[in-house]
Amino acid sequence: MKLAIGTTRAGLTLKKEVIKFLEAQDYQIDDLGMKEDGEFVPYYEAAANVARAVSNGEYDKAIIICGTGAGSVIVANKFKGVHAVHATDEYSASKAKIINDANVLVLAEWMTPPQHATEMIKVWLEAEFGQGFAPEWVEFLRNGV
Repeated sequence: MKLAIGTTRAGLTLKKEVIKFLEAQDYQIDDLGMKEDGEFVPYYEAAANVARAVSNGEYDKAIIICGTGAGSVIVANKFKGVHAVHATDEYSASKAKIINDANVLVLAEWMTPPQHATEMIKVWLEAEFGQGFAPEWVEFLRNGV
């Protein structure tokens, strides 16, 4: 599977660990944000680059990393078909996919250790929309999305 990732300066350190984790699981990662030795990319541009690519159908899922996650999730959700969530733990990451069909996971480098981030990503990627719900509830959830 191919995933997009995007960060600002505040996400560069965590991004390295996340990419290492994902590539070890045979994911292809396209970096649409700031690069280690590249020019500064503000969070709103990095988030927009990723969200635009998901909205255009280039990627089914993507990850955005910034300092707090707050601004990036606001920007990403302005794009049609993007359901971005800022997750803070495995439970919220999993339920964001199962209940809200989140296709963009936003992480906060300033508050998220690498091991915690990779655990959230793992459960988010493994979760399926509607998983564990009866068909009538899946329809209910789909109407919310």
